[in-house]
Amino acid sequence: MPENAAPSPAIAPDALQPALDLQRTLLRRGALLVAVLLLGLGLWSGQALGRAERAALPATARLVAQLLHQDLARQLSAFERDLEQVPVRLEVLADLERRLPLCVRLRALDEREIGAHCGPDAPVAAPARWLGRQLAALESADRPDRVRLPLLLPAGIKAGTIEVGVHWDQVGLAWAERLLLLLGLGLLLGAAGLALSWPVGRALRPTRQILAALARLEAGEREVRLPVPPLRELRELTLCFNRLAQRWTELLARQQQLAGRLLHTREEERRHLARELHDEMGQSLSALRAETAVIAALAARTGTPALQQAAGRIATLCAQLQEALQGVLQALRPTMLDRFGLGAALEALVAQPRRREVDGALPACTLHLPARGLEALPADMAVHVYRIVQEGLTNAVRHGEARTVQVEMQVEMQAQMRLDRTIDPQAALVIDIADDGRGTGPDGPVPGHGLLGLHERVQALGGTLALDRPEAGGLRLRVRLPIRPPVATEDRT
Repeated sequence: MPENAAPSPAIAPDALQPALDLQRTLLRRGALLVAVLLLGLGLWSGQALGRAERAALPATARLVAQLLHQDLARQLSAFERDLEQVPVRLEVLADLERRLPLCVRLRALDEREIGAHCGPDAPVAAPARWLGRQLAALESADRPDRVRLPLLLPAGIKAGTIEVGVHWDQVGLAWAERLLLLLGLGLLLGAAGLALSWPVGRALRPTRQILAALARLEAGEREVRLPVPPLRELRELTLCFNRLAQRWTELLARQQQLAGRLLHTREEERRHLARELHDEMGQSLSALRAETAVIAALAARTGTPALQQAAGRIATLCAQLQEALQGVLQALRPTMLDRFGLGAALEALVAQPRRREVDGALPACTLHLPARGLEALPADMAVHVYRIVQEGLTNAVRHGEARTVQVEMQVEMQAQMRLDRTIDPQAALVIDIADDGRGTGPDGPVPGHGLLGLHERVQALGGTLALDRPEAGGLRLRVRLPIRPPVATEDRT
């Protein structure tokens, strides 16, 4: 991407669609579908029962009248007309009531009730009675729930009225039994849905593995690969992910290798330039100061004050140039690092006076080094550690305006150079630089090129850089560098 190109805007979390859990969604929608289906079946079965009872009522009433007339014919002769002497026996309807729930009422000619019975006589619970009342409330103009037929004596004389109606309590009981059957069916379907959701969840398990692998990949893990799932729809996705992860790992390793080579080449060029400046310009300045001293001595001997003063000014300029040259050489390649090692060079670096630009005060800088482990660091890594600490101190004092800076280093896994000149692959060097300055962010300065260059250096070394703002204020810079064998260098001709 070009440097002036604007970065692509990140998608806000609110703009994303809500996350969909397929397994739970299938369970919820399946349960809702089953509930609606069973509810519809339950209502339909109740209405069907009510319609069936109303439709069968006329035929049932005629059958009831026939049975009662036959019973009266057996009890009365053709000339008897006194119905009070021989009452109508409703017990003859017992066999019919076992098959059809009905209520029979006998009324005299004056509408006086002379007999009533509802069968079958099985007890009905309150919920079933309530269901029966709901079905009875569904009025139908063409299909009433009561039929009235004349009650005739053997002589054909009308002696009263037979009223046959639906026994709604028993119909409600039948409806309740169907609802219980549907409820059992619903529970069975629910258990089947739960049983089917297990293989669905098992088949979708690779999606969670993909998300976890993406999170690990984002965190910087390179060796993240996914097993090939049995589900065909996800197999190509995981294979594509593994190929992309492998390609990304190779590109990142190549980029890190190139960045490491660049850093190494830059340090080598700095060392070469420092050596050339020291050998050429340093010797030339020393010779120039010697010649100036000779000129000053001759001017004093011959009594030429103007020449003596000019020689003095030249000597002063040579001293200033040598001092500036020492500063340039120290910036290009710290001499103490090559002569006395990393520990002594860091102590000298921390002890250097650094004045704050705000008030000119000298901040208090402290250094804590590990007792062992620094001697195992490769030479090419030592200069990078020195540069990291140098940039951290500069950032804390110049940009953060800190009053105190604390540098602490520790070696994880007790990395020591082994007898076979190899290094523990799990070893790492941790550098903590904490200050009490303004830090970075909304209330502090924005990170500049120093921290960006530091971040690039750490990435090139395969390490991590973390910035933390403690509640007490200031900034904490934490760098973790893996300790690796030294980089092979090419011989200069």
